[in-house]
Formats: sequence, structure tokens, C-alpha cells
Amino acid sequence: MSATAATNSAHSRESGNPGAKDWVPASAGTSEQEQPFAADLSEIRRLANLLPGAKPVAVNGIRVAASIRPNRFVIEGGDDRPITMPRTAFQVVYADGTVMIDSGLDRETHNSFSTPDKREPYFPDQFARLQQALNQARMIVLTHFHADHASGVTRAANYDALAAKTFVSVATAQCLLNTPHKPHLAMTAEQIDQLNIFDYGQYHPIAPGMVLIKAPGHSADHQMVYVALACGREILHSVDVGWVKENIRQVKGKAAPWVKEDVPAVIGQLRWLNTVLRNEPNVTLLVTHDDELFASVTEAGLLGRDLRI
Repeated sequence: MSATAATNSAHSRESGNPGAKDWVPASAGTSEQEQPFAADLSEIRRLANLLPGAKPVAVNGIRVAASIRPNRFVIEGGDDRPITMPRTAFQVVYADGTVMIDSGLDRETHNSFSTPDKREPYFPDQFARLQQALNQARMIVLTHFHADHASGVTRAANYDALAAKTFVSVATAQCLLNTPHKPHLAMTAEQIDQLNIFDYGQYHPIAPGMVLIKAPGHSADHQMVYVALACGREILHSVDVGWVKENIRQVKGKAAPWVKEDVPAVIGQLRWLNTVLRNEPNVTLLVTHDDELFASVTEAGLLGRDLRI
């Protein structure tokens, strides 16, 4: 599908949830206009078995940068303690190759979120390793158009090679073309056309054991990712529905003044994720910007702490 067509189309090892004993009731959180999120985990599981081929054997993660935000921006009703929010990407490992979920961001793009007198942590060696993983991947999937998820591809020196194996939804193609996250990330229709653009209903099996879940709210093109591993474990990457797992646990949204979201949709997704968290011990939840969660799931052996190169 071309960019023009896209623009014109309709807009602990035993438990997947370390620390899952301290639950907040599913009725927690408030929203006067909550939009229910009707994802069906049984249908997602069925689709994970639809495509032929062996399921993945592992999921690895990497942190390439971080932002420090007061908790009162991260979650509604939070305090002033600083929260480290990593910028991450993930690698789904198959016996014969890898699929990358998101692509991190270069230093210039990371610095565009701060001012020269208040630069935030950036890890160039880790980004270089991520670039190697992107180069070697069989496929790259971008969950949405935001800079910290997409610019590792869109700003790459070898964009042509990466674009040829990068898959984006119609909505993501529209956002990259029409509403770039930062001015320096503007792309031409010709550049967008180099990506693999696809459309789908609520779910899309993108690779064996791997299903995309349409979840607009954080952004118009936002998606979650479900991964069923060959060993039987399951991973659900909630991406940016919440910035930290506590958003899900309390069913409370973000409170940063610069964030513009479809709040009713986000609250509905948080409540669905809360239900998964409470009722599905085999499912490991990932959250893009939760540093403590990243550390706990890698320590528990549920997420690999280094990329396969």
C-alpha cells in the first residue's frame, strides 16, 4: 500500500508477573467517559497459532536512553519523586532469525526532548548494539509513530535497507507523513512508500506466535504486541498504554500536561490490562518506559537482558 493510499484510507520464572500479589481491584481508577476495550485474549491466542512455522524461543530487551519525570506526571495522583523512564526496544528471537519491536532513537532525537542545560541519559553503546540488531533482523515492526519508537529506523543512515523489512500500519504511515512527532522527523511520501504498509481489523498475526493488537488512544496508531513462546510462556507488550506498570495496577492514566491522548480509550485499555494482570499468571506484561519492571523481568529470566547479534 502506498503512502497516498494510506493517507486516503480510513483513519519470577513461575509467574509472568513478578510482584503480582499486591493487587488493586479492577474497579480502581475513575473516568467519567471510559471506553471499554473489548480485546479477546482467547482469540489472540488462536491467531498466534495461525501462521505456519516454529514459535519464538525468547524475547530480549534493551534500554538506549532514559527520561526522568516526577511521578505526578507519570500517573494521576502521583507524588514528586523522580521516576526513571527508559526508552526501550525489544527483540523476538526465533531459531532462524529475529523480529524487532520498535527501533529506539538516535541521540539528536533524544536530545530534542530536553534542553542543553538539562540533558537526560543516553547510552550510545546500547544504541549501537540496537542498530546492529536492526540491521540483522528479518523484520522490524513499529508499534506507533512516536520518535522513541520509530526514529531508529526513519533516521538511520541505511534507511533504504531497514525500510524494506519494516512493517507499519496504515495509521502509522499516515502519522509519519502528516503529523511527525518532531519537525526534524518529517518524511516524504516517497520515503513512506519504502515501508511495508498494511491494514487490519482488531488483530493481526504478523509472524508465528506474534499478534498485533490495535489499541488507539495513546496515539491514533498505537498498537500492543502479544508473543506466544515455544516453551508455552506468553508476553504481552502493552507499549505506551501506561508509562509504568503502576498505571495498569491502579487503572490510572498519565498526568503529563504535554501528553494529548484519547483518555477514555486509554482508561479502557488500562482496565483490560489490569484484568490480564490479575487473572493470567502465565502472561508477562511489558511496559515500554517502566525501569523497575524491566529490571525485575530480566532478573526473573522472563526477558533476555541482551540482544542477539
